[in-house]
Order: sequence, then structure tokens, then C-alpha cells
Amino acid sequence: MLLAQRERVKELTCLYEITQRATQAQASVEEILRAIVSRLPAAWQYPEIASARIILDGRTTVSEGFVEGPQRQVAPILIEGEARGVVEILYAEEKPAADEGPFLREERRLIDTMASELSMILQRRKAEEDRVKLQEQLRHADRLATIGQISAGVAHELNEPLGSILGFAQLAMKHAEVPAPVIRDLHKIEAASLHARAPCSSSERAAPARSWLREPSTTAARGPRPPSFR
Repeated sequence: MLLAQRERVKELTCLYEITQRATQAQASVEEILRAIVSRLPAAWQYPEIASARIILDGRTTVSEGFVEGPQRQVAPILIEGEARGVVEILYAEEKPAADEGPFLREERRLIDTMASELSMILQRRKAEEDRVKLQEQLRHADRLATIGQISAGVAHELNEPLGSILGFAQLAMKHAEVPAPVIRDLHKIEAASLHARAPCSSSERAAPARSWLREPSTTAARGPRPPSFR
């Protein structure tokens, strides 16, 4: 009875210490793994010859003074039904048989609990990382939307005067009395206006197309008359 109580105290102490370490927000996964393997051997019946090892996603973390041994107790680390690694306790020398080889029934419960706790810790960390990434993606999307709105506003402010310049240039070119040198200059103005207006039009997605700037309508023709070149 006294032995069972002593083993129970060791088990609860181990669980408490590891839980305390795992709940520290600033602790990394590597620090949590090192904390687990450093505390597990003391909770077993023969701590003087016990070593702990955690293999997770191909990476191995071992307790201080780790020694391979002929007897081991293993619990799988399952995350969302997928085996991602194991928690192991190894004895450096053979010990008499107990409930499970040389290991006690309580030790099986403890190693299973440790593997389960580690699985939950990793899942919580993964969920927190996903939440942070999602928030960053949302902030990035908000910034892009704001930039888009600003760009559309600037494009609209630029598009209006460029449209007027282009319209007046096209109207002036239709005037029969415009000298040839002026026509050439008006063509340059038209080309420059169209070139400057292209990116503005692509940014101003919501703005309606103004085809009348390229083909003046009857209403546009009745607007301000171009200057006389006679």
C-alpha cells in the first residue's frame, strides 16, 4: 500500500510539473519536450536506471545521461488520428517482471497520459499558430482593400482632367481650319493623354467607361467650342 501511494505521488508530481511548464505561453515546443523528458524518469519505479525519449516528427529529445536499455515502455503520440511520434521510458538494465514487463500498471497510465497531454499541447499550439496566420492574412487583405480604394480615388481624380484634355484635343482636330503643325501637336497631346489615362482606367474599376472621349457624342460636340486658328 505504501509503495502504491508513493508511486501515485510521483505520478501526480510529474503531471503537475509538466502541466505547469506546458501552460507557459512563452515556452516553445522544444522547451516543453525537454521539460517532459527531464521529469519523466523520476516518476518510474527505478529512476536511477530510467531514461526518457520523445520522438516527434523525426526529431528526438532525450533526458540527461540517456542510456539505451533492454526494457522499454512506449506510448504513441497521436494528433488528429495520425501517429506523429512516441514517448518512451527505457531501463538501462533488466528488472523483475511486474504488471507490464518490469513496469507498473500506474506507469502505463502515466506514460499514456503524458502522450495524450503532449498531443493536446501540440494541437493547441497548432490552432494558435493557425489563428495568428489567419489574423495576419485578414490584416493583409484589409491593407490591400484600403490601398485599392485609395488608388481608385486617385485614379478618378486624375481621370477626369485627362478625359477633358483628351476630349478637347479630339474636338480641336475635327476643326477644318486647324493648321497641320497644330494637328501634329494635338495628336501628341491625344497620345500622351491616352497613355497617362490607361493605368488610371485600370485602377478605377468601378468607374463607367467613357467612350465619348474617343468618339465625341453630339452632346460633347455642343460643349465649349475649340479656339479658332484663323
